[in-house]
Amino acid sequence: MKLVKHFNEFLINEVNLNQHRVDTLEKRVVTITSFIQSSENFKSSFITAIPQGSYSHRTIIKPTSKKAIFDADVVVYLKPVKGWEPKDYIQKIYELFNNSPTYKGKASRHTRCVKLNYAGEFHIDVVPCIRKGGLLGQQDFVCNKLTNKLESCSSVEYSDWVKDKNKVVGNNNLIKSIRLFKYLRDHKQTFSVKSILLTTLVASQVTGWDKYLGTDDFKDLPTTFKNLFNRLNDWLDENESMPIVNNPVDDEENFNRHWDENKYQNFKSQVKKYNTWANEAYAEMDKAKSIVKWQKIFGDKFAKAIPVQKRTASKLPSHCEALRWPLAPYPSKLNVKAVLQKNKTSIALGDLTSYNSIPKSYWIRFVVKNQLCSETQIYWQVVNNGTEALESKCLRGDFFKGNSIHKEATAYTGQHWVEAVAVKNGYCIAKSGPVFVNIK
Repeated sequence: MKLVKHFNEFLINEVNLNQHRVDTLEKRVVTITSFIQSSENFKSSFITAIPQGSYSHRTIIKPTSKKAIFDADVVVYLKPVKGWEPKDYIQKIYELFNNSPTYKGKASRHTRCVKLNYAGEFHIDVVPCIRKGGLLGQQDFVCNKLTNKLESCSSVEYSDWVKDKNKVVGNNNLIKSIRLFKYLRDHKQTFSVKSILLTTLVASQVTGWDKYLGTDDFKDLPTTFKNLFNRLNDWLDENESMPIVNNPVDDEENFNRHWDENKYQNFKSQVKKYNTWANEAYAEMDKAKSIVKWQKIFGDKFAKAIPVQKRTASKLPSHCEALRWPLAPYPSKLNVKAVLQKNKTSIALGDLTSYNSIPKSYWIRFVVKNQLCSETQIYWQVVNNGTEALESKCLRGDFFKGNSIHKEATAYTGQHWVEAVAVKNGYCIAKSGPVFVNIK
C-alpha cells in the first residue's frame, strides 16, 4: 500500500531537518559571511555568498543516531586578488578563522574548502569561488588546494537543474524522495555515496518524457519514491561496471572522484535489494503487512504509532521469463496507463492507481501512451501469483507480442503485475517497469 499519510508523518517526524537546526544554521551562515566580508583581506574582493549542495537543494536531513551531525556548504564568491594563487584563497580564509578568538580551533583546510566544525551541531564548508570576466562572459572557479589550480564551478546552474527536475515531478516530491534516499543511506549504512552523486543519480531519472508527455509515476510521494527507485535500479542494471557520472550542467566535471568500482558494485547490489523491498511494500494489499514491509526499508520509526505483528510473508512460486532482448544503450521509459473496467468493452471506472485493491471479475485496460515508430513492436508480460493462479496452472510469466493496448480479466486473487516492453531491431528500447495489480 502507498500509506501516503504515514510517509508524510515519517518525513516530518524523522527525516526532515527540524526548524531549530535550520534557524541555527542560517544564523551561523549570516555571521561567518559578514565576518569574511568585513575582514581586511576580503572586504574589497567579496561579491556575495550563497548556499550550495544539499543546503541549497533543501535535501539536508536530520542526523541519525549513526550519523550525529550534518554538513552544509556555502560558496563565497570573490574577485581575483592580484598575486594570489588558487591555494592562497583557501589558506587566507583558514588563517582568517584560525586567528579569530571566536573560530580558533574550529577551522580546518580541505581540498576545495575550509571546514568550520560546530561540535555536536554541524559542519559548514566555506568554498571560495573566484569570479572572472572575459571574452566568454562571467565565469566562476573553485580553488583546488592540492593541485593549486582553478576548477570550473556551476553551483547556481546545478541548483537550477535540480529545481527544474523537482518542478517536473511536482508537489516537491523529488526533493522529498531524495531525503528518503539519504535517510536510507544513513540509517542502513550498507552503501556509501556522496550526496552530490546521489542527488544527480536520482534526479536524472526524471526524463524529458516526463516533462513533455506527463506521467502518473509521480502522483504522490510513495509512488514517486518507488518509481524513482525502479528507474534507478534499471539504470544501474544497464551499467555493468562503474559509469562516468557527469555534472549535468558542466561537461568539464564528473562526480566519479567520489566513487570507485567497489563502491559502485556495492551500491548497485544494495539498490536492487531495497528496490525489491519497496515494490513488495507498495504492492502489499494488507495495511499491517505493508507497514512491516516499509519498516524493513526505513526501520521501526516508520508508522511507529501503529502496532503491527511482524511476520515473514510466504512467497508463492511464479514462472517469470527473463528479458529475452538485449537492452539498447539508452532505453527509454514506457508510460503505461492502466484503467479499471466492469466489462471488457465498457467505459473506464477510474485509474488503477486510485484503487488499493480491485475485485475479481473485472477488466483492466493497459495502454502504452508513448508515440512509437511503426518498426517498433510491443511485447507484454503478465505474471500471476497466489494460490488460485497456482492451482489453476495459470501463473504465466512469458513475454507475448501485442499492441499498444492490452486487456486482462481480474480472475485470481493475489498480487500480480504486468509489464510492457518496446522492441526495435532486436533490442529492447523501452520498458514500463512492473504495473502492480492487487486483486481481492
